Formats: sequence, structure tokens, C-alpha cells
Amino acid sequence: MIRRALFSFVQAALAATALMTTASTVTAAAEEAMREVNFFVVNNIFGTPVYVAAENGLWASRGLNVKLRIMSSGRQVTQALQAGEAQLGHVAISTTTAAARASGNLLKGVMPYYNAAEYVAKAGGRAIIGRKDRGIDPANPNSFLGKTVAILTGSTNEVYMKEWLRQKGVDQSKIKFVSVPIEDMPITLRQGLVDAVASWEPYTAQMVRELGPNAAIVSRGDAGIISDVVGAVANETWLQKNPASVEEFATGLAEASQIVRKNPDEAAAILTRYLDGVNIKDAAEAVRLGNWDPRISICTAAGLVQTGNDMIKAGLIKMDKPFVATDLYDPTVLDKVQKDHPEFFDDLPPVPKTLAECKGQLAP
Repeated sequence: MIRRALFSFVQAALAATALMTTASTVTAAAEEAMREVNFFVVNNIFGTPVYVAAENGLWASRGLNVKLRIMSSGRQVTQALQAGEAQLGHVAISTTTAAARASGNLLKGVMPYYNAAEYVAKAGGRAIIGRKDRGIDPANPNSFLGKTVAILTGSTNEVYMKEWLRQKGVDQSKIKFVSVPIEDMPITLRQGLVDAVASWEPYTAQMVRELGPNAAIVSRGDAGIISDVVGAVANETWLQKNPASVEEFATGLAEASQIVRKNPDEAAAILTRYLDGVNIKDAAEAVRLGNWDPRISICTAAGLVQTGNDMIKAGLIKMDKPFVATDLYDPTVLDKVQKDHPEFFDDLPPVPKTLAECKGQLAP
């Protein structure tokens, strides 16, 4: 009896081992079949659809193993793309892509997910916030003269800040600019180390909440300053060699963008799991203020080109010739996703048919 029981136990153990080995083989085969993509994303509100796609398995269900890495700026993302550490990256397709191409880093936008398609320019998640007790007055642009302003050097926020000042006719040489990581701006402003900041959401919402009545909201999500289309970019060569991965990646982002539009509170909760220390109420406010339209319209295309060329005129970047739309963005993938999956876009309003109908025209 003991020998039969022992024999049965050994048989069961061997069967279990075989089952585990088979399961491991199947799992390994499945993982091997998954196409791996490294995607670097910046720690701001604009990446909300990225986090939603990851949390809801929208890429895994399409055969992609997308590995996220969170960075502090678009410049870091473009450097990672140039070095081959990432295949896809999250940046402002207008400003950051223009700067990258000017330096010889031939990146191109492939799939936006933060945009207001009825506008030529609407910087929905950017802001300029100051302290009233330091004399910053939203009604008086010259109140910035002699003040210290925190920016993130080389970022879209720097372009936003300086273009706002230019349009207001403020002498920027009389302002002290200091570079501060965006996530450090709330404590920097709260402690009075600077007089004002150029930030992005959800850190703007945090600063407005923490400063209370002392918050001087100079500009928040204004139109007509810079084009602010944020999305996924990649090196031109990689895009050409990996069309299937790019399409599935873009489809996941289109679905995720719609989830953000329809379920902003759920999206905000997901956002707080990726950005350390972000208050859920700040995140919810920021998501609701956002523009989650992934379409490239006639308005958007015009804004991308003019913003890039304005950077050349302002001396922020150097180019031998002006940008055209195809330098900054390839519509092939988005056009196909819209055709194959109209259900991910059917809640969006029609886009303008002519440039004259577009809102948020940029100043010449």
C-alpha cells in the first residue's frame, strides 16, 4: 500500500511538473510573440492617455509589450530616441520636434493624443502663475520686470512664457529666468524662491490650490500663443521599418484618448499612480481642463508649422529653410486608424474645413 501510494504521488508530481513546464513554454512563446516597444513619457498631464492605455491593457491586447519610462522633459525624451534607448517618445510635436530636427535628430510626429483640433494654437495645459505679494499682476504684463521667473530651459513651457511676453511687449532682458524642474515648481513658488513660474498641469492646479488668494493666474491654457500638440514621435527610419507596431500603438492611444474624454475622473485616478505626490483633486481638475482630441486638422497643421517657424525667427533654433507640415508630422498612421476605427472618434465635434474657421490664430 505504501509503495502504491508513493508511486501515485510520484506520478502526480511528474504530471504537475510537466503541466508547469508546458505552461511556462506557452507563456514564454506568447511573450516572445509580443513586439516590445520602449516608450518614454514626460511627467505631465499630457501623458494621461498613455497611462490609461497601459492600465487597461490596450497595447497588450494588440500584441505590444510597451515598457514605459517617465522622464522630466521632452529634451530627455528626444535624447533617448536619438540614442536608441527608446523607439517611441512623448513630446510636443510642434516645439520639441522642431528643436530636435534643427539639431539633426530626425524625429517625426506619428500620433497625437493631446490637442484641440478646432484651434491653430491652444496651450491647454500650460500656465504662468505668480505670487500677488511679489507684485505679479495679471492685468499688468510689465509687473514681470525685475522679477525672477522659473522655467524649464529648452521646454515648450519656456517657448510659451517667452512668446506670451513677446506678444505683450515686455522687455525680457529685464527678467531673470532660472531653470527649475516642473515637479519642483510648486515648492519653489510656495517658498518664495521665485516670483512666478511657467508650468504645466497638474502642477499648476497644485500651485493655485496651495497659494489660494495669493495666486496670480497670469495665463492658463490660453489660445493664440503656441501650438501645443502633444503625442508620440519616433525616428523616421524606425517608423518606416515598423509599420505594424506603429499602427497598433496608435490605435491603443486613440482608444485611450476616448476613455479620458468620457471618464476623466477615472483617468485622473490612473494619472496619480504614475506621477508621485499628485493630489487626486488637482489631477481631476487638470484632466477636465485638457484637450484630448487626437486628430490633426487644417488648424493643427497650420499651428505646427507656424510655431516651428516662429522659433526660427526668434532665434531659438537654427534652420536653413522653413518647416513644412511633413517635416513635423506624418499623417499616414492616424488617417488609417481613423478609417479603421471610427468608433474611437465618433464623440468628437467636426473640425473646421478652412483655416479661416479655426480658432486661436497665431500672431504674425
